[in-house]
Amino acid sequence: MWKYTGLLALSAVVGTALLVSLDSAGQTPEQQQLWETQRAQALAEERANAERLAREREARKADPMAWVRTLTPMEAGGWEFRAVASDGSWADYSTNHQMKRAGQLVTVWLRQEYPEPQLGSNGRYLSLVEKIQYDCAKERAHALLIVYYAENNIQGSEQREEADAKNPIWYAIVPGTRDEFNFLWACGAGKSPRAR
Repeated sequence: MWKYTGLLALSAVVGTALLVSLDSAGQTPEQQQLWETQRAQALAEERANAERLAREREARKADPMAWVRTLTPMEAGGWEFRAVASDGSWADYSTNHQMKRAGQLVTVWLRQEYPEPQLGSNGRYLSLVEKIQYDCAKERAHALLIVYYAENNIQGSEQREEADAKNPIWYAIVPGTRDEFNFLWACGAGKSPRAR
């Protein structure tokens, strides 16, 4: 048994050595140097991007409204600023344009902006609008339509996600979240608390 195990290990070492020598045999010293230079440059760019992102995050955390002021209010659509995360990682807007009430159900449009690309099922996006229906009596909500935009201020290419109108998936409104903040605004349940 030991003899076969030793032979197997030896053949694995020889095979690996052959692969390495074949790979390096295909490259000239100039190509190898170019590859190493390109790799070092890519690592330096990656490091610089990470440092830039860290500085931007610190600046947003220090003054979240500075980033919000770079966004377009889009007053023609009735968009009103609602809240910003304490670290500046998102900003919320709402509009009363096309607001509909039917008994305890309220349908509204919400807009969310992000300073960094978000990853959704259809790719990356920086802003989205959501047509959402709230059940004010049962304290729940469901999205009717979400439109994701590649750029801030609902610009750039867009991807749509529509809900099944016959089988809506309702979710509970969790206390102390921005969902509750928007729910209280939409249902008009008094003065809304500040979102975190």
